[in-house]
Amino acid sequence: MALKLLDSEKFRNAILTGAARLIKNVKKLNLINVFPVPDGDTGTNLALTLKGATRRIRDHTQLGVGAFARRLADALVLEAKGNSGVIFSQFLLEFADRIGDKSRVSPIEFAGAMREAIDATYNALEDPREGTILTVIREAALEAEKTAAETDDLIEVLERSLKKGKEALEKTPELLPELKAAGVVDAGGLGFILFFEGMLDSLKRGIIELPYDEEVEVASAKVEEAEYRGEHRYCTEAVVEAEGLESKKLRKILAALGGSLIVIGAGRLFHVHIHTNWPQKVFEILRKRGRVLKEKVDDLFAMAKLEEAEVGIVADSTCDLPPELARERRVAVVPIKVVVDGVAYDDGVDISRERISEILREGRAELTTSQPGPNDFIATFEEVSRWARSILVITISGALSGTFRSAQIAAKAFDRVPVRVVDSRSASLGVGLLALRASELASKGLNIDEIADELEVLRFKTFFLFTVGDFRYLVKSGRVSKIQGKLADFLGLKPILTLDSEGRIRKKTRVFGESRVLPKFKGLLSENLDKTATYDFAVAHFEAADKINPLQEFLEEEFNARMVLRANLTPALSLHVGPGSWGVFAMPVD
Repeated sequence: MALKLLDSEKFRNAILTGAARLIKNVKKLNLINVFPVPDGDTGTNLALTLKGATRRIRDHTQLGVGAFARRLADALVLEAKGNSGVIFSQFLLEFADRIGDKSRVSPIEFAGAMREAIDATYNALEDPREGTILTVIREAALEAEKTAAETDDLIEVLERSLKKGKEALEKTPELLPELKAAGVVDAGGLGFILFFEGMLDSLKRGIIELPYDEEVEVASAKVEEAEYRGEHRYCTEAVVEAEGLESKKLRKILAALGGSLIVIGAGRLFHVHIHTNWPQKVFEILRKRGRVLKEKVDDLFAMAKLEEAEVGIVADSTCDLPPELARERRVAVVPIKVVVDGVAYDDGVDISRERISEILREGRAELTTSQPGPNDFIATFEEVSRWARSILVITISGALSGTFRSAQIAAKAFDRVPVRVVDSRSASLGVGLLALRASELASKGLNIDEIADELEVLRFKTFFLFTVGDFRYLVKSGRVSKIQGKLADFLGLKPILTLDSEGRIRKKTRVFGESRVLPKFKGLLSENLDKTATYDFAVAHFEAADKINPLQEFLEEEFNARMVLRANLTPALSLHVGPGSWGVFAMPVD
């Protein structure tokens, strides 16, 4: 029986059945997911996108096709997840725009809307890639438009469109080397085909399958040969509500921050998806232009398949390791929480050092930090245990933070692989240097206990000096007493601080005036270090690059430096020491 006009009830039932069909095949989609990231969650993202959106529109039965499509598009903006989920949502959003306010739709109108929608979706992307869900939808849409010119039966249009889409899906490995290497078709493209099959089945047989009671498979399987080699670390998503915001303008602003950029919008609501190394900058841009309703950050490197290893290294974010170096040395990082006026942010992920500087200078917001909870560590342990047979954790000094205790609790609760936790008795790049040394020892074949024992000796051999631009931040943090801070301010003293054997902040000495700090640093380093030995050095600062430039030169000229690592202090440490703070770590190599 031919279907010459599509009404709202049939369209609604087709959408729900298509969503249900995809959700039932989540495991299959996750299993073959290798592009753009081999993180095994394309099926999960598509399923959660459709499940959330269809739940929002399941009771809208009295609307015309156009009005229903618009409600669906609004729901998709809020619920879109992952690269394929956002692209699919963009397509359905553009489709709704083309349907307009029609109460019923003919085959030629349906097919035309499909073709125009996929064209608009391509234009909405900064870097559309062939061999993905885009290719599959485009080929299906072109065939639908061709067939609609020959017949007025929507069933026949969709049958031939589906056949062409399946042919395009089979060819995706020829267009994407990642798919060919893994021997799979594109997961997002297959998801679209499953959705389309469900829609067609509903229209042909008059059935409806509801997706609401289906459980979405979150656990992700991996394609063994796949490894993420992208340049951007974080998959960042946000929903923003804004008046007068144009998606094209927003794309131009965000394009410089990363790749896989998609901005979809419906009225005042916009959904942003981007792969970036600076998620906090993305959120800052969005907050300046509207109200951020949702935000989400996933670590693509942690989610990707890595070569198996005997020992995996985990550190908290106070380690101050540059993200690219942490990735290269396979150090997984658990963010400290930065709390601004009661709202918690992940250190260095969704709040930046620049934002901390602004807040400190404004002096109006309540600003503090909180240790990651045991569950934060356990989530990282889950990721690392995919490729490591044991896990070694290095944390900031237990005397400075409860992070060490959280890691210990998590280690006891986690039973998938052995976990051992080392208190660095240090902070900043003191933690970072230990993590890098642990990674080095692991690559040489030492087991977890051998590495931990080595670090527990090495932490006491590490020499550390630092100074602060203004004592009041340390006083406010509770790391030094009010009396010490007031006395230093009154006398005009510049403190030179260190950490004792328990990892507590202690005064090493003091000088009068900023100009005498660097010479004193140099003198103390010369007195306390063996110039015949080899060291790994690290210098860290918060808005004090002019101070550490000559310090770095001194280290390279006066000592046998195997490495002089340089980094900015993480936001979590920056708020406790304030602008103008800087320090140096020296760790013997032998």
